[in-house]
Amino acid sequence: MLYGSYHRTETIEEALGHLASAIGNERANRVRLIAGGTDLMVQLRERLTEADALVDVSSIPALKKIWVESQRLHIGAAVTYSELIASELVNQHAYLLAETSRLIGGKQIQHMGTVGGNLGNASPAGDTLPCLSALEAEVTLTSLDGERQVAMSDFMLGVRKTAVKPHELITKVSFNILPQYAGSAFTKLGLRHSQAISVVDVATVVFINDRRISDARVALGSVAPTIVRVTAAENMLRGEAPSDELFSRAAEISRESLTPISDIRGSAAYRLYVAKPLVKLALETACERANTNKAN
Repeated sequence: MLYGSYHRTETIEEALGHLASAIGNERANRVRLIAGGTDLMVQLRERLTEADALVDVSSIPALKKIWVESQRLHIGAAVTYSELIASELVNQHAYLLAETSRLIGGKQIQHMGTVGGNLGNASPAGDTLPCLSALEAEVTLTSLDGERQVAMSDFMLGVRKTAVKPHELITKVSFNILPQYAGSAFTKLGLRHSQAISVVDVATVVFINDRRISDARVALGSVAPTIVRVTAAENMLRGEAPSDELFSRAAEISRESLTPISDIRGSAAYRLYVAKPLVKLALETACERANTNKAN
């Protein structure tokens, strides 16, 4: 069997109760949370991980909400990619996530895969992760003791390693909504045109004031054990007028900051080669959107 027992939960408290009951047990880390299961079930089938029990959180109403409060967009952990694509709030305030979700897998994956699952799986190739980094999101972790917020910069500790403790549940992700003078963009390269795991992916956010870049964020995935924020490129962009030369320099700085590995999807040299044009394209697109208010 792939797992021992299965528990479908209807409330956050019920799910946390299952996690808490395993604390102190040497097999506590084998009580696994599941929503869409698009990563976990593959890992179980291929014997890459083990589970004594699955705790299903996909039907908890509190984890399925998307709302704006205090100028921040909040997205429940069980919200699927399809729901991100369809959400007016996401398209209005965080178009970056809707754009990215359209490029994740096929329709079946988009209907099942969730924001919380992508976070919890913590793969460097997880497409929403550089987006959440560029949006400077916070992840809310909930336990029977209460809630705590973890910045994206502190959430991912390594390949499939996160700041989530065994008794905690990812309940939502939240970030400041982007103003009208900001634009964002996501670019990726896979081994085929669609339904491909990223060889390199890039998320950017650019803020334009008085025809100059007042702030910029550049985040790359699949180039290191965690998501890479290229602060050197961001600092260089601030205060400058957008130009082809400027974006080429920022892309080169981004490339120079990377130390990727070689794997089945691409060599380190190839990742370095494609990172520069991907960063440049993402910056150009984000800047164009900031200037035209086509998308935030």
